[in-house]
Amino acid sequence: MVKAAKHPNIKLYTYAEIVEVSGITGNYSIKIKQKPRYVDPKLCTGCGACIAKCPVDVPDEFNRDIGMRKAIYIPFAQAVPKVALIDKEACMSCGLCTKTCQRGAVNHEQKESFETVIAGAIIVATGWDEYPVQKYGTFGYGRYQNVITQMELERMLSPVGSTHGHVLRVSDKKVPKRIAMIQCVGSRSMHENANSYCSSVCCNLALKNAQLIKQEIDGADVMIFYMDMRCWDKLNEEYYRRIREKGVIFIRGIPGDVKEDPATGTIKLTYENTLEGTVQEVDVDMLVLSAGIEPSAGTREITAVMGLDKSPGGFLKETHQCLSPQETKSPGIFIAGCASGPKNIPYSVSSALGAAANASAIVSSGIFAKELVTAIVDAEHCIACHRCEKSCNYDAIHVNPETQVAEVNELNCKGCGICVSSCPARAIVLRYYRDDQLGKKVYAILKDSNATPQPKTPHASSPMQPG
Repeated sequence: MVKAAKHPNIKLYTYAEIVEVSGITGNYSIKIKQKPRYVDPKLCTGCGACIAKCPVDVPDEFNRDIGMRKAIYIPFAQAVPKVALIDKEACMSCGLCTKTCQRGAVNHEQKESFETVIAGAIIVATGWDEYPVQKYGTFGYGRYQNVITQMELERMLSPVGSTHGHVLRVSDKKVPKRIAMIQCVGSRSMHENANSYCSSVCCNLALKNAQLIKQEIDGADVMIFYMDMRCWDKLNEEYYRRIREKGVIFIRGIPGDVKEDPATGTIKLTYENTLEGTVQEVDVDMLVLSAGIEPSAGTREITAVMGLDKSPGGFLKETHQCLSPQETKSPGIFIAGCASGPKNIPYSVSSALGAAANASAIVSSGIFAKELVTAIVDAEHCIACHRCEKSCNYDAIHVNPETQVAEVNELNCKGCGICVSSCPARAIVLRYYRDDQLGKKVYAILKDSNATPQPKTPHASSPMQPG
């Protein structure tokens, strides 16, 4: 991130959002809304003096509400740029930050601003969000303090997190000695509130965090409840075996009942061990939920702004999952990382490299080359029935409301021919595949002026058929 911020050919727009995208391949117009920080980024040095003086404490969303932050704050330790911002909803307007800042960077009157940039290609990398466990109260999350998610455990294990790398119970800040993890929370289920797909990274995340807990807490017992352990990537199956050898207990079966002892904060789990065929109970000091991956809020927003297609899970849809995994229906717009679906870090990196290569091919060449096998509309025969518009998978043909004639965006058109077959007036044809062209090709193939058709001789054992 630091290298990107210092690169002369990279301009970062942070604490901003895209509100409008228009144009065509090689010439996109992007309108960006810069939200007010109430701190001038050109003057702020990130010294933290204003943060130290702020009297307001609110839950720290970056640390998943475990720990507190101030009303004026730097989002996280490695934030780029390292510039403070003010949470206006939490700010009590005491003025201490203004008085403390020696650079005069605090500006409570700052307003949002807009800027339009021109780009030849766009890469959408909007990431992912954690399955909203609290919304559905799954396994007592939100009701019992000592039920947390893997992301919250991640922030505890981080040296710059709220607990500085130490795993502590939320209720009493004591070190837990027995920790349970439940896999596939919000994933691989046909329940109306869950996702049917596998999030692909949760199993390996649980293994990694289980190992860190064993290293952090001497003598800790860690048990993982699972449906299937899916350690599918390179060397992960071997890693899974090593974790088993370190004493992590794996139980095949998802707990059906979770209760808390209000006096001690202990969590009681009732579960069926499907390998043994028995129903058992166990008490744990902390329960960790491996919540699944969902499309991020940014993915949903950019879909509405740019008109991109979504797959059934809500992620952005690529042209072809195997052959064109970074391309969208619009040439020049590419997707990377978990914007198109759940991925681990290596696959996110490789998809980002692919998207960057595709984008640079357009931007660096200065010319966008495209095959001319595209649809053509005969304006005299078009009846403006909109069937072509509804059938097109690439948003390449629309009926002009003024002329009432279908018009083709040749950059988006893939030449698939669906619009040709759907047109009841036969007003649409494909270049190089017009009906008269195909007819002449067939005639040329069959024409032979030197050959005279000969009647077929019937087989000796077969009687002549009439007609």
